This record gives sequence, C-alpha cells and structure tokens, in this order.
Amino acid sequence: MEGFRADMTRDVQMAFLVQRVGPYHHARLRALAAGADYRFVVVEYRLNEAVYVWDGVSDDGAYERMQTKTADQLIAALNQLCPKVIVCVGYSDREIHCAMAWALRRRVRMVTCSDSTHRDERRIWVKEAGKRCLVAAFDAALVAGYRAHEYLAHLGVASTRRFQPWDVVDNQYFDTHAGLARIDPPALRLSNALPQAYFLCVARFVPKKNLERLIAAYARYVSQAMENSWALVLAGSGPLERTLRAEVATAGLASRVKFSGNVGYADLPTYYALAEALIMPSVSDQWGLVVNEAMAAGLPVLVSSRCGCAPDLVREGENGFTFDPENVEQIAKSMSQLHRLDAEQRRAMGQCSREIIADYSPEAFARGLDAAITQAFEEKPRRRGMFTQLAVRSLAARQP
Repeated sequence: MEGFRADMTRDVQMAFLVQRVGPYHHARLRALAAGADYRFVVVEYRLNEAVYVWDGVSDDGAYERMQTKTADQLIAALNQLCPKVIVCVGYSDREIHCAMAWALRRRVRMVTCSDSTHRDERRIWVKEAGKRCLVAAFDAALVAGYRAHEYLAHLGVASTRRFQPWDVVDNQYFDTHAGLARIDPPALRLSNALPQAYFLCVARFVPKKNLERLIAAYARYVSQAMENSWALVLAGSGPLERTLRAEVATAGLASRVKFSGNVGYADLPTYYALAEALIMPSVSDQWGLVVNEAMAAGLPVLVSSRCGCAPDLVREGENGFTFDPENVEQIAKSMSQLHRLDAEQRRAMGQCSREIIADYSPEAFARGLDAAITQAFEEKPRRRGMFTQLAVRSLAARQP
C-alpha cells in the first residue's frame, strides 16, 4: 500500500462516506479506529434521513467526523480532506455518485460497502446493465455475506476484489447486556411489561417485513400449542400498525400479542435476553442485522429464507430454522419446532448462535475493510471504460 500510509500524522488517507452514523456504524468505526495505523475521517451527508429510527450517536472522539447536508458540501469536504481512498456505504445515493465522479477526476481509489442481493428487489435487466457500469468504478468491495458476494459477482466484480464482512453489530454489547438482564428476569419482565415466554420480532411495520403473515402463522401455532403457547412481542412501529392491531384483534390474539413500540438501543438487550427466540419473517431483506443482535445475545433464531443473512448465519436445527416467508404453514411450523425443544436444547442453540456470530464482529469488519483497501492499492489505478465514466457522471449530474 505504498503511498497510502505516507504521512499518518497529517494526511487523511481515507474518507468514509455514510448517510449518518447510527449504532451499527459507530461500533464498526470504533473498531476500525482502534486498529487503524492511518488517519481517516467519517463524512455524513444525510443527517435527516429517517428511514431507520436510530438512537443518536454522540461524538465520543473515537474517530473524526464531518457533517454535510448537500452534495456540494460533500464535495467541498473531499476537496478539503484530499483522501487517497474513499469508502462508500452503498452506491445508490446521488451524493455517492458525486463523490465517485470526484474520485474519477482525481484518480482516487474507491471501495464500496454493499449488502445488496439478487432477491432484495425486482431486478430489471436495463437497470442491471447500468449498475454493472457503475460498480466497475470501484477498486474493491466489502460485502455482507454469501448472497452479496454472489450479486457483485453477477455485476462483474472479480472475487479477488470482494471481501467481508460488512453487516456486523457490537456483539460484546449485546452479549454483556443480555447477560446482565438475565440476572433478575422477573423484575425486568415487570418493568418492561413483557410476557413470561415469547417470540420476539424486531422490525419496521412495513409490507416487506411480512408481519401480516407472521400474525396468521402465530394464530396457527397458538391453535396447536393451546394454553402452553408463548406470546408474540412485536417491537417497532410504522404505517401498518393500525392494520396489524386490527388483525390481532380479529384473530382473538390481543391478550397474547404485545406491541412494544420502538425499542431503544439501550433496551434491546433486555428484550432479547428475556425472549425464547427471535423471528424474522421478511419477504425481502438485504441482510437483517437484528438477527446478528439476537445471536450475540444468545438466542435461537427463526429466519425467512429471503433474508440475506440466512445462508451465512442460520445452521438448520443447530441454532435455528429457516422458512419460506410466503408459506404461513412453514412459519407456524418453525415456531412449533422450537417450542417443542426443552430449555437445555434451546440454550445449546443460543450458544451455537454466539459461536457463529463471533465471525461477524466489528473487529472482523475492520480487518475486512483493511484488506479491501489494501487490494485497492495493489495495482496501479485502473482505467475506467467510457461507459463506466459516463454512468458515474450522468448519475452525478441528476437534479437532487
């Protein structure tokens, strides 16, 4: 990486571009800062982005941060920093396209972080052809897992330029705080109004999370387990909440389904610690970071086969089960399968979850990103083809 770590005390070697720093990013960036022997700056460019309801992350000084509000401000920040490589979270935002155009003009290396898969949305061949041109601008990529590897391979990114993992959480935080919550479960159940035994679903109440089918499947599970059935806790909010509450009432499940609202980052470990299992029923999900969280907290997991994390994180029958999210009977069956296991078997599955997720830590992210950046500097700057340059410039020129 000659020329990258030239002057670590003064020069900015890397700029990390992200909409805004949430808890997931913060854990990764802290790990990166702890091990990096070069200077990097995190540049946030959409501070008001509200798709995900994240708790605010205060600036604790672990790494440098700059905040911008427009594409022009982002470019001004890059002109000020003059990084030798930019790391882009995704490649769909106009601000990222502007940064890519800036990097092409200055022959600055580029790395993308991606968890996109074939299955997370409908793929149209014309759009995919344009995307192939766009991603060809990157020197390397950090991906979430198997399906993200597969998708970038489809887009023409060579295996030697793909690294992982990208989608990680602060495993130690969830493990430690879940352990503390298990010291006095009765008191925490009371203070949080949580049932004695429950399946936990942490999700936005939007169509792709498939919560209507989950409720239908839960009703089938209850009809089989009868009085011994566990409750269902839905942690989240969103536009479908009124519909979901109505379906729960119609099914006669109001006493068994708890709507907890949005649960803050500080309270999530308690919800995981007191649950029997996490259930993730999405019909489309690039990865599913709540699965990481639950596994770090020592839970068995029931995960839709459409979730990007399923082939990487779920070992069938060892730490959980997968199901077809469009098949209500399969969802109900996975719940019944777990219910039939005794407490010791479920604890063993939870321990297996911890062992699997250990490979998906912030420290692993830091190593993966370092490997991707190293690869970006292994060769001389690549010449981008005419179509790649045209794709980047055209996207950057779009009106906001």
